[in-house]
Amino acid sequence: MGSALSRLRLALQSLRALAAAYEELNKRINQSPGLPVSDPSTSYWAIPASPIAQHGCDANLPDSADVVIIGSGITGTAVARTLLENDNTLQIVMLEARDACSGATSRNGGHITPVLYHEYQELKKQLGPEMATSLVKFRLAHIAELIRTSKEEDILTDSQCREIETFDVFFDQGSFDSAVGNLTLYLEDIPDQQGAWRVVGKEECISDLQFSPTVVGAIATTAGAIHPYRFTVGILSRLIARHPSNFHLFTHTPCLSISSNKNEPLYTISTPKGTMSARHIVHATNAWASHLLPPMRAKIIPARGHMSAQRPGMGLGSSQTAVDRTGPNESAVTLTESRHSWLGTRSFVMYGGGRSYDYLTQQPSAASAPQESQYPSPSAEFMFGGGAARGELGQSAFIKLLGNADDRGWDFDTAAYLSGALSTYFGQWGAEGRDEKDACDVEAGRVKKLWTGILGISVDGLPWVGRLPAKLSGRSVPQNRDKHRLGPSGEWIAAGYTGEGMVHAYLSGKAVARILLGRSTDELPEALLVTVARWKKANIEDMA
Repeated sequence: MGSALSRLRLALQSLRALAAAYEELNKRINQSPGLPVSDPSTSYWAIPASPIAQHGCDANLPDSADVVIIGSGITGTAVARTLLENDNTLQIVMLEARDACSGATSRNGGHITPVLYHEYQELKKQLGPEMATSLVKFRLAHIAELIRTSKEEDILTDSQCREIETFDVFFDQGSFDSAVGNLTLYLEDIPDQQGAWRVVGKEECISDLQFSPTVVGAIATTAGAIHPYRFTVGILSRLIARHPSNFHLFTHTPCLSISSNKNEPLYTISTPKGTMSARHIVHATNAWASHLLPPMRAKIIPARGHMSAQRPGMGLGSSQTAVDRTGPNESAVTLTESRHSWLGTRSFVMYGGGRSYDYLTQQPSAASAPQESQYPSPSAEFMFGGGAARGELGQSAFIKLLGNADDRGWDFDTAAYLSGALSTYFGQWGAEGRDEKDACDVEAGRVKKLWTGILGISVDGLPWVGRLPAKLSGRSVPQNRDKHRLGPSGEWIAAGYTGEGMVHAYLSGKAVARILLGRSTDELPEALLVTVARWKKANIEDMA
């Protein structure tokens, strides 16, 4: 009896704690995420920092601009590049609260891996088959778009932008069977993708991919990988050089507030350096968007994710080919070079049971990387992220993760999990890897660097792209009586990528620029457009 009573008391305490945590969560998601913290954790992608990392931090703001872009990640960069490609006389100011490209773009996993068959049936149910297919094509288009842009800007070496083979790897039979079923239905509706996919059996997962015997199977296709930081700062560097008189990047210059008056022709932007005016404002701040857009609170919610850079085990990509016995009691095993090296040519998403998953890309090896770069050569680092379902996403899971816009530290359980999981996933991990030469600001063990980044979670699962109605900006729209090539003033947004920014952000930013310029945007799925009706319908309760 006493034991049962004790268990009941513990259960009641847990329920009270959970209720209090949800109350705290509700409070958190309905308040401003604030400005990005000034001292974030250091992402391995940003080592070493770009020469433009603190560009314009001591410079004076101009009095006005045609367009002010808030945020210097991949979205803001796509907006600026597209605007200047189409009109190189526009006066554009880009404001960044911290170093250039210091937000989610420089903190993600480096995947250009569209989520396709995984949620196609749900998209089809919610939006219809035509719109679901449009979203699939939009996501897929990012692979070719980012490679093409890298070539056009002559940053292909630094950006490491490339096609790779990607695998969804399953360690739970039920999850694998469900995934294969979803793939079958997906290919029935989009038959031109038939040849792009294959189901990989357990034996191939073990012998070729080198996963542990606990693996069940995998699904493979072609995707992309990228060095997101060097891609973005590479483009920004070139825009600064090409447009010295009309493209201005100001780092460590946060936008503190925006004001407008329908009787005035322009917006007023306030910063620590003073104020300036602009005809158009583009919000490219993703998780922080609702700081300057109060009506978007509880629509785009910050959430903290974890990433790491790790040395791969020395057994991966190698084969035991010779045993040299020098005496009856002495032996030595010689490991030769890989029989089929996959350094930098594959990426993975590993699925356990339920909703748990982790993600992995690999940088190229120093031997395979071209040398004509201003940056040090990569060393086949494993870029490994996730761990949420095992750390912050347990039951108090969901609660600790959402509404957290602090990328200085990390959750201990998640960090511990990421630090040890890889040698369990891979069955041929081998001895701990070592680099020929390490940078002075990385750790000496398996984990070279651990950091966090802030995702912008859209409560309806889709990015928000386009012109912001006054109801959603919370401000009146200035009235312009003068004719201008950019048309009437307005605020614009491309944000809320829900952890899938590399297959949404660039073309979303490009679409915003084209709409602003009055050009066609046929490639942008209508479901991504910002409308008051969509805003009213989007609720956090629907995320479950």
